[in-house]
Amino acid sequence: MCLLAAVAAGGAEPGPHPRLITGPLGHLFSEAELSEAPSWIRQADSAVKAFSDAVTGKPPVERIKTGKRLLDVSREALKRIFYLSYTYRVHGGDAYARRAIDEMLAVSSFQDWNPSHFLDVGEMVLGLSIGYDWLYGAMTPEERKTVACAILEKGFDASDNARDAWFLNVSHNWNSVCNAGLVFGAAALWDEYPDRCGEILRRSLKSNQKALKAFSDEGGYPEGYNYWGYGVAFQALLLDALETAFGTDFGLLDTYGKGFLSSARFMQFMSTPAFFCFNFSDCAPEAVAQPIQAWMALRTGDMSLLYPEVKAIEKYGLRSLGEDRLLPFFLAVMSRMPALPSDGDLAWPPVPSGHVYTCGGETPLFIYRSGWESASDSYLGVKGGLSMSSHSHCDQGSFIFESDGVRWAADLGIQSYYSLEKLGLDLWNMTQYSDRWEVFRIGPFSHNILTVNGNVPKINHPAAIVRTWDRKGRYGAGVDLGEIYSEDLSSYRREVWTDGKGGLQVRDYIETGDSLCTVRWAMCTAAEARIVKERRGREAFELTAGGVRKCLTFNIKGEYSEPEGGPVAILSASAPGPYLHDYDAPNPGMKMLCRTIVVPPRTCVRLEAVLR
Repeated sequence: MCLLAAVAAGGAEPGPHPRLITGPLGHLFSEAELSEAPSWIRQADSAVKAFSDAVTGKPPVERIKTGKRLLDVSREALKRIFYLSYTYRVHGGDAYARRAIDEMLAVSSFQDWNPSHFLDVGEMVLGLSIGYDWLYGAMTPEERKTVACAILEKGFDASDNARDAWFLNVSHNWNSVCNAGLVFGAAALWDEYPDRCGEILRRSLKSNQKALKAFSDEGGYPEGYNYWGYGVAFQALLLDALETAFGTDFGLLDTYGKGFLSSARFMQFMSTPAFFCFNFSDCAPEAVAQPIQAWMALRTGDMSLLYPEVKAIEKYGLRSLGEDRLLPFFLAVMSRMPALPSDGDLAWPPVPSGHVYTCGGETPLFIYRSGWESASDSYLGVKGGLSMSSHSHCDQGSFIFESDGVRWAADLGIQSYYSLEKLGLDLWNMTQYSDRWEVFRIGPFSHNILTVNGNVPKINHPAAIVRTWDRKGRYGAGVDLGEIYSEDLSSYRREVWTDGKGGLQVRDYIETGDSLCTVRWAMCTAAEARIVKERRGREAFELTAGGVRKCLTFNIKGEYSEPEGGPVAILSASAPGPYLHDYDAPNPGMKMLCRTIVVPPRTCVRLEAVLR
């Protein structure tokens, strides 16, 4: 292949140090340029410098594992080295360089960087490589040799162990993160070890194609909001390292990057008007600013990609940054912008266009938002997908919904991995009877879906979005869930739509198989809720939040009966119950609104839920 042939033929020769991110093809702000930059860029630079000042009085990190991970230590080391190196290069001061070098020497002395969890190695190699490159002239030959040998032995050599380097053969975030570290290492050490670095570079270029192919053509990213922020940030770093060090990405983007670049639009739609996110899979509900969108905006020329990120920074400040240890990269990218806005420029970044985003691929999605400039705008997200895909939950056919500044239909999101792994739960076993589906936040019983006979829907069958609506008064999607529920149902299709004015409708068309089926409809919410009688005497839910009142009613067509104990219930998402275990994280204030029916064999029923 041409991108590998260029390396193999010796056509790849990096420029002088510093060559990564900065150098001949990159850039860092000068102090003079910073003085003319917008206030929020100056604030970001000040935050990096303040951290650098604070860390100079702290001892270096120590090799302390948390469970099976050294990742917190690797990330702290990366942040310290990156921030200190940036501060030294932009503001000067030998003390910053000296403190970064001390950090590098400390982690170089570790017995290893925990290769059994190779993310830890990837982030550590990235940090040391940046320090080696940016502080090359400030280090003694002995210090350079110590750091280089650590990268070679604890990074490169560790990646030769196929058992630990399984990231080379996957398409999810591990591929981007681990290969980014190795590419940075190869570019940093090229002059001293060209043959070994060439081997590493060729292998990473070949492996990294898999990560770029994971995106759907429309930009859909299977692992969701949080892992887009993580995986894409390191993927952009990898590409940037190639371009700034070698002057080329060896054809990776041109050949495989269409979906990768389109994923910036996916991410733009994943943030919601009320400053949450569409948090399917292992993802927290809160939105954060994604500084890596600056790289995407520069690459695509679409500055509107930065609109949600700037709004998040304006609302929450720099503490809202995702992957904040990479903040110097954001500043480096902003320094390359052809034109920066002035303070108070309300036209920058421009407001995004469009109201609907759809994607196929491994995790098909439909997203609608009625506008971009008000927290009261409506937002609907509907997902299909496959439970056994990376970081997925058992939530196919689920939805979230916002209007009037309130998240009415919510997803509880991620639970700390360590809180479950330390108890011996097999969290990463993606089979039907895995411990994973017993965890309340991950399994089916906390999500806005149907469950039938108390069973976990089939995790190895995909749910496809089979139609969408994008017309006045009806914006939504239909999802074919028949295969997923085939243990109990002969067929099942769900339709979810909003009128764009605060109303929501969910229709479930089910046909039972040969057995009686107890069908539980559920919606997770933080709103205050009580059971009321509607005009026709049927029980419904009254929801109140943010001074807004809505009613959730049900219309059912077809033969069915009511279960013992009543048809509707409000279940706490924290109190002990049939679906919660001692290891489940508490969810204070969250509750499940449930409507249950019992359907005879071989019967068709339409269960309609209306929120208005």
